[in-house]
Amino acid sequence: MAATVLLVVSSGVAAVVWDRTDGANVQVLAMGPGELSPTLRDAADQCLRWNAADNGRGLAEDPAPVPLSLTDLAVAIERSDRALVLFMNGAGFATCDVTFDQQTRERSGASGTDRWPHGEWLPGPVQRLLLTSTEADGGDVSVSGRVSGRVGRLVLDHGDGHETVARLSGGAFGLMTTDARLTADNAPRLVSYDAAGVEIDRRPLFQAEDQLTHCYTTPAGTLIYGTPSDTCLPAEAWGR
Repeated sequence: MAATVLLVVSSGVAAVVWDRTDGANVQVLAMGPGELSPTLRDAADQCLRWNAADNGRGLAEDPAPVPLSLTDLAVAIERSDRALVLFMNGAGFATCDVTFDQQTRERSGASGTDRWPHGEWLPGPVQRLLLTSTEADGGDVSVSGRVSGRVGRLVLDHGDGHETVARLSGGAFGLMTTDARLTADNAPRLVSYDAAGVEIDRRPLFQAEDQLTHCYTTPAGTLIYGTPSDTCLPAEAWGR
């Protein structure tokens, strides 16, 4: 049965929502190329081919795609016949949403790539790059992105007394919920802790980067995220 997919890209944040009536009977969360299932490896290879094709077009009006290899794979997520992969390196990132037809094994999907707009500075200790949900602003979610070196632990607070712990690896994070039944009304949040277990950041899960509550500046005072104000918070370096 076909799934309904909505792909939205805003301020470097890609969000994919899909609605499946046949359930998600296979779920895999991989951090890096060494943990890939066969289908996730296929999805990663397909993403690289799409990215290489975009590089080959060389359209003057479009920014150059980020050069990638399999070693740049940071997070890969699989639910049933759909896979999502996130590549990151010093130049930027790329994401792909790949669907496998169970009968023909044909692949379809979408990809997006962008260079880091502010070098390797993050809006605080965490930056959400990819969010997927099985329902509009709810259901089960898969989330991935990058963290600064201050983050020792990252969790998704469901807002109903439950939480899901993210996996951290090489400055990237990934998490996937199961039967969470998240709702926007419960205000789920990504919560960051330092190595000592002290909370250092708490932000709404469904808040895009261009909707951040605070602005962020570098140690030199350069504004890199948000609208200028007298209450900007420190931007943090990517902790790869």
